[in-house]
Amino acid sequence: MTRQWPSMKEECPGKALCSKCFWWHDNGGYCDGCDSEYQGRCLKRICAFTCSTCSGGKHAHVPGCCGRALASSPSWREQLKQLLEYPLPAYSPEPPDIRCRLIPVIYPQIRKYNIPQQFPEIDAWAVPIHKVASRKGKFRADNLKAYLGLPPDRKLILSTCAPDDYEEMLWEKGPQMDYKGHGIDYWFPAHFSIYDDDSKLYQFLNAKRQQLHAIWSESQFVWFRLGEHIPKEFLAPIHSAPSVLISTNQMYWERNRIILHEEVGEADRSLPAETAFFVVGGTRDLPISSNRACFEINSTWLMRGIRRHNLKRRKEDNLEIPEVLTQNLKDTLENVRSALS
Repeated sequence: MTRQWPSMKEECPGKALCSKCFWWHDNGGYCDGCDSEYQGRCLKRICAFTCSTCSGGKHAHVPGCCGRALASSPSWREQLKQLLEYPLPAYSPEPPDIRCRLIPVIYPQIRKYNIPQQFPEIDAWAVPIHKVASRKGKFRADNLKAYLGLPPDRKLILSTCAPDDYEEMLWEKGPQMDYKGHGIDYWFPAHFSIYDDDSKLYQFLNAKRQQLHAIWSESQFVWFRLGEHIPKEFLAPIHSAPSVLISTNQMYWERNRIILHEEVGEADRSLPAETAFFVVGGTRDLPISSNRACFEINSTWLMRGIRRHNLKRRKEDNLEIPEVLTQNLKDTLENVRSALS
């Protein structure tokens, strides 16, 4: 795609524009337009579409855009229309074989502490892609389990919770990434941002890209993300997927948390009872049924531990980093067992 976006500094006209947008529900799309409250906080209300500050980064294939760009740029209109209307089959990959409900995030820098060897009951560990690969998609070692200090019998999950330029790299490379050849057992699909204040069209585009990338890369997981505006029908192709990812990160405001809780409640009500939830960022008292299999992908034990911060006490000056990490993981494992039992 060539980058020829119009500069639009004027205020968005709101629903006066909707009739020109193919994604408006009267034209067969899923968008019901913006009310005055949402239009007032939309990040693209007044914007130059060549700016990469708030959406997608400099390498985004889908810049943060709205119907104004589609109305004034026929070439982009057609390309984005094809993306949103691309037909997807129902996707139901084999579920991952994981027993322990806690999946700790691990970094290469703590390999020397032999943490996984101390926790044989934890059978799966996760590493973010930006810790083991370059922005061009080249892995930093042939055997990532050895690189991370994981015993061969543990499962390694590649997390795609990473900066936007990594997401665009994953989108560009798709199935070219040799995950299994580098010791990765399971991998997330790319995680494209869906922020509450982005334009509605941008949110739909990234939700569709997440579905496409899961199928394209043959991921064992799918992302569940509705936000305020995406109806559950839009996620119909992934309705039967056995392993659903839910992110609770970057919930900065009360409104964000309310939307998250409504979204998770909808996932719990609408997805089959046998679907397992993999929560990235902590469960946060989410409205998930007690009989739902729920796994927690936790990085807090690590992020605090490498700063010598104990989870139960603010700071431990008399403990070294390996001791703090071990204690943090013990506490986290106990908490997850209690919360998810």
